[in-house]
Amino acid sequence: MDEQNLIIETFEELSPRYEQVVDTELSLFWGWRYQDFVETLLRETPITPNDRILDIATGTGMIPRAISLNGCPDKPLHGLDITFGMLNRARKKFSQVNPDASFQLTCASAMEMPYAASTFNLAICGLATHHMHVPSLLSEMYRILEPEGRVAVADVGSSPLWRIPGVKLLLRIGALIFFLIRENWERAWAEALAVSNIRTGEEWAALLAEAGFTMISIQRLQSKHRWIPDPLIMHAQKPGSEK
Repeated sequence: MDEQNLIIETFEELSPRYEQVVDTELSLFWGWRYQDFVETLLRETPITPNDRILDIATGTGMIPRAISLNGCPDKPLHGLDITFGMLNRARKKFSQVNPDASFQLTCASAMEMPYAASTFNLAICGLATHHMHVPSLLSEMYRILEPEGRVAVADVGSSPLWRIPGVKLLLRIGALIFFLIRENWERAWAEALAVSNIRTGEEWAALLAEAGFTMISIQRLQSKHRWIPDPLIMHAQKPGSEK
Protein backbone atom coordinates (compact mmCIF):
# COMPACT_ATOMS: atom_id res chain seq x y z
CA MET A 1 0.00 0.00 0.00
CA ASP A 2 1.44 3.41 -0.96
CA GLU A 3 1.57 6.27 1.53
CA GLN A 4 -1.42 8.21 0.15
CA ASN A 5 -3.70 5.17 0.23
CA LEU A 6 -2.47 4.45 3.75
CA ILE A 7 -3.45 7.97 4.82
CA ILE A 8 -6.89 7.63 3.21
CA GLU A 9 -7.57 4.28 4.86
CA THR A 10 -6.28 5.49 8.23
CA PHE A 11 -8.40 8.61 8.38
CA GLU A 12 -11.52 7.02 6.90
CA GLU A 13 -11.43 4.64 9.87
CA LEU A 14 -10.66 7.50 12.26
CA SER A 15 -13.36 9.90 10.99
CA PRO A 16 -16.22 8.95 13.42
CA ARG A 17 -14.03 9.72 16.44
CA TYR A 18 -11.50 12.12 14.91
CA GLU A 19 -12.18 15.18 17.08
CA GLN A 20 -12.13 13.17 20.30
CA VAL A 21 -8.87 11.46 19.34
CA VAL A 22 -7.16 14.72 18.36
CA ASP A 23 -8.36 16.41 21.54
CA THR A 24 -6.95 13.57 23.66
CA GLU A 25 -3.62 13.49 21.85
CA LEU A 26 -3.11 17.27 21.91
CA SER A 27 -3.90 17.30 25.62
CA LEU A 28 -1.48 14.45 26.23
CA PHE A 29 1.48 15.86 24.29
CA TRP A 30 1.02 19.63 24.35
CA GLY A 31 -1.44 20.31 27.15
CA TRP A 32 -3.76 21.95 24.58
CA ARG A 33 -7.41 21.18 23.89
CA TYR A 34 -8.29 20.88 20.21
CA GLN A 35 -10.80 23.74 20.41
CA ASP A 36 -8.26 25.99 22.13
CA PHE A 37 -5.66 25.21 19.48
CA VAL A 38 -8.06 26.10 16.65
CA GLU A 39 -9.11 29.30 18.41
CA THR A 40 -5.47 30.30 18.88
CA LEU A 41 -4.72 29.72 15.20
CA LEU A 42 -7.70 31.81 14.12
CA ARG A 43 -7.00 34.54 16.67
CA GLU A 44 -3.53 34.92 15.15
CA THR A 45 -4.92 34.88 11.58
CA PRO A 46 -6.68 38.10 10.50
CA ILE A 47 -9.94 37.29 8.69
CA THR A 48 -12.27 39.77 7.00
CA PRO A 49 -15.81 39.31 5.60
CA ASN A 50 -14.42 39.62 2.06
CA ASP A 51 -11.93 36.78 2.40
CA ARG A 52 -12.31 33.72 0.17
CA ILE A 53 -11.10 30.99 2.49
CA LEU A 54 -9.93 27.44 1.83
CA ASP A 55 -9.31 25.08 4.75
CA ILE A 56 -6.91 22.40 3.52
CA ALA A 57 -7.18 18.94 5.10
CA THR A 58 -10.33 20.22 6.77
CA GLY A 59 -11.11 16.86 8.41
CA THR A 60 -14.43 17.17 10.22
CA GLY A 61 -14.53 20.92 9.55
CA MET A 62 -13.44 22.18 12.96
CA ILE A 63 -11.71 25.28 11.54
CA PRO A 64 -14.53 26.36 9.15
CA ARG A 65 -17.08 25.87 11.94
CA ALA A 66 -15.09 28.14 14.22
CA ILE A 67 -14.75 30.77 11.47
CA SER A 68 -18.47 30.62 10.77
CA LEU A 69 -19.40 31.00 14.42
CA ASN A 70 -17.19 34.10 14.66
CA GLY A 71 -19.28 35.79 11.98
CA CYS A 72 -16.78 35.80 9.09
CA PRO A 73 -16.75 35.74 6.15
CA ASP A 74 -19.67 36.76 3.94
CA LYS A 75 -18.44 34.50 1.14
CA PRO A 76 -18.80 30.68 1.13
CA LEU A 77 -16.23 28.75 3.12
CA HIS A 78 -14.38 25.96 1.32
CA GLY A 79 -12.94 22.79 2.78
CA LEU A 80 -10.73 20.22 1.07
CA ASP A 81 -9.87 16.75 2.36
CA ILE A 82 -8.69 13.49 0.84
CA THR A 83 -11.21 11.29 2.72
CA PHE A 84 -14.95 11.07 2.07
CA GLY A 85 -15.64 9.97 5.64
CA MET A 86 -14.16 13.15 7.07
CA LEU A 87 -16.07 15.34 4.60
CA ASN A 88 -19.39 13.63 5.33
CA ARG A 89 -18.96 14.32 9.03
CA ALA A 90 -17.81 17.87 8.30
CA ARG A 91 -20.97 18.56 6.30
CA LYS A 92 -23.24 17.18 9.04
CA LYS A 93 -21.48 19.03 11.85
CA PHE A 94 -21.43 22.31 9.92
CA SER A 95 -25.14 22.12 9.12
CA GLN A 96 -25.92 21.48 12.79
CA VAL A 97 -23.85 24.42 14.02
CA ASN A 98 -24.64 27.01 11.35
CA PRO A 99 -27.25 25.79 8.82
CA ASP A 100 -27.55 29.22 7.20
CA ALA A 101 -23.87 29.51 6.25
CA SER A 102 -22.44 28.17 2.98
CA PHE A 103 -19.79 25.45 3.22
CA GLN A 104 -18.46 23.91 -0.01
CA LEU A 105 -16.49 20.66 0.24
CA THR A 106 -14.06 19.01 -2.17
CA CYS A 107 -12.53 15.54 -1.91
CA ALA A 108 -9.01 15.75 -3.35
CA SER A 109 -5.32 15.69 -2.50
CA ALA A 110 -3.77 18.89 -1.15
CA MET A 111 -0.83 18.26 -3.49
CA GLU A 112 -3.13 18.43 -6.54
CA MET A 113 -5.92 20.82 -5.67
CA PRO A 114 -8.68 21.09 -8.30
CA TYR A 115 -8.95 24.88 -8.18
CA ALA A 116 -8.00 27.51 -10.71
CA ALA A 117 -5.11 29.86 -10.01
CA SER A 118 -5.88 32.86 -7.79
CA THR A 119 -9.15 31.36 -6.49
CA PHE A 120 -8.64 32.19 -2.80
CA ASN A 121 -6.96 34.87 -0.74
CA LEU A 122 -6.55 32.87 2.48
CA ALA A 123 -5.46 29.22 2.73
CA ILE A 124 -5.41 27.53 6.14
CA CYS A 125 -3.97 24.14 7.06
CA GLY A 126 -4.06 22.89 10.64
CA LEU A 127 -2.38 19.77 12.06
CA ALA A 128 -1.99 18.00 8.72
CA THR A 129 1.27 18.95 7.00
CA HIS A 130 3.22 16.14 8.67
CA HIS A 131 1.23 13.75 6.46
CA MET A 132 2.03 15.66 3.25
CA HIS A 133 4.85 16.41 0.85
CA VAL A 134 5.27 19.97 2.05
CA PRO A 135 7.06 21.48 -1.00
CA SER A 136 4.21 20.24 -3.23
CA LEU A 137 1.62 21.56 -0.78
CA LEU A 138 3.22 25.01 -0.64
CA SER A 139 3.50 25.14 -4.42
CA GLU A 140 -0.22 24.41 -4.72
CA MET A 141 -1.10 26.92 -2.01
CA TYR A 142 0.90 29.58 -3.86
CA ARG A 143 -0.87 28.74 -7.13
CA ILE A 144 -4.43 28.88 -5.82
CA LEU A 145 -3.87 32.14 -3.91
CA GLU A 146 -4.39 35.50 -5.53
CA PRO A 147 -1.60 38.13 -5.28
CA GLU A 148 -1.21 39.23 -1.64
CA GLY A 149 -3.09 36.10 -0.56
CA ARG A 150 -2.07 34.66 2.80
CA VAL A 151 -1.34 31.26 4.26
CA ALA A 152 -1.79 30.14 7.86
CA VAL A 153 -0.29 26.77 8.76
CA ALA A 154 -0.19 25.12 12.18
CA ASP A 155 1.44 21.83 13.10
CA VAL A 156 3.89 20.10 15.37
CA GLY A 157 7.42 21.50 15.24
CA SER A 158 10.71 19.67 15.18
CA SER A 159 13.89 20.12 17.19
CA PRO A 160 17.48 20.44 15.90
CA LEU A 161 18.24 17.40 18.08
CA TRP A 162 16.08 15.34 15.73
CA ARG A 163 18.78 15.79 13.05
CA ILE A 164 21.33 13.82 15.09
CA PRO A 165 22.01 10.49 13.32
CA GLY A 166 19.85 7.74 14.76
CA VAL A 167 17.44 10.04 16.62
CA LYS A 168 14.87 10.10 13.82
CA LEU A 169 14.91 6.31 13.63
CA LEU A 170 14.25 6.11 17.36
CA LEU A 171 11.40 8.61 16.99
CA ARG A 172 9.85 6.52 14.22
CA ILE A 173 10.07 3.41 16.37
CA GLY A 174 8.57 5.30 19.32
CA ALA A 175 5.69 6.62 17.19
CA LEU A 176 5.08 3.15 15.78
CA ILE A 177 4.89 1.56 19.23
CA PHE A 178 2.80 4.35 20.76
CA PHE A 179 0.12 4.39 18.09
CA LEU A 180 0.13 0.63 17.71
CA ILE A 181 -0.78 0.35 21.39
CA ARG A 182 -3.40 3.14 21.26
CA GLU A 183 -4.83 2.66 17.77
CA ASN A 184 -3.96 0.13 15.06
CA TRP A 185 -1.26 -0.85 12.60
CA GLU A 186 -2.39 1.56 9.84
CA ARG A 187 -2.40 4.59 12.12
CA ALA A 188 0.91 3.55 13.71
CA TRP A 189 2.63 3.18 10.34
CA ALA A 190 1.18 6.47 9.04
CA GLU A 191 2.46 8.36 12.08
CA ALA A 192 5.87 6.68 11.91
CA LEU A 193 6.23 7.76 8.28
CA ALA A 194 5.15 11.29 9.22
CA VAL A 195 8.19 11.82 11.45
CA SER A 196 10.26 12.75 8.39
CA ASN A 197 7.84 15.60 7.56
CA ILE A 198 8.14 17.34 10.92
CA ARG A 199 10.33 20.44 10.63
CA THR A 200 11.87 23.21 12.71
CA GLY A 201 10.68 26.79 12.39
CA GLU A 202 13.83 27.65 10.47
CA GLU A 203 13.18 24.84 7.99
CA TRP A 204 9.60 26.03 7.55
CA ALA A 205 10.78 29.57 6.88
CA ALA A 206 13.20 28.32 4.23
CA LEU A 207 10.51 26.20 2.52
CA LEU A 208 8.01 29.07 2.48
CA ALA A 209 10.60 31.41 0.99
CA GLU A 210 11.59 28.82 -1.62
CA ALA A 211 7.92 28.50 -2.62
CA GLY A 212 7.83 32.26 -3.25
CA PHE A 213 6.13 33.51 -0.09
CA THR A 214 7.19 36.66 1.73
CA MET A 215 6.33 38.34 5.06
CA ILE A 216 7.01 35.01 6.78
CA SER A 217 6.40 34.76 10.52
CA ILE A 218 6.80 31.70 12.75
CA GLN A 219 5.12 31.62 16.16
CA ARG A 220 6.10 28.97 18.66
CA LEU A 221 3.46 27.88 21.17
CA GLN A 222 4.22 26.16 24.46
CA SER A 223 3.98 22.40 24.80
CA LYS A 224 3.36 20.54 28.04
CA HIS A 225 6.59 18.55 28.05
CA ARG A 226 10.11 19.80 27.38
CA TRP A 227 10.92 16.67 25.41
CA ILE A 228 7.97 17.30 23.04
CA PRO A 229 8.77 20.01 20.43
CA ASP A 230 6.46 23.02 20.61
CA PRO A 231 3.64 23.46 18.08
CA LEU A 232 4.23 26.09 15.41
CA ILE A 233 1.95 28.59 13.67
CA MET A 234 3.30 29.88 10.35
CA HIS A 235 2.02 32.88 8.41
CA ALA A 236 3.19 34.11 5.02
CA GLN A 237 1.95 36.10 2.03
CA LYS A 238 2.10 35.71 -1.71
CA PRO A 239 3.68 38.82 -3.25
CA GLY A 240 1.44 41.30 -5.01
CA SER A 241 1.23 41.71 -8.79
CA GLU A 242 4.06 43.47 -10.52
CA LYS A 243 3.18 47.00 -11.57
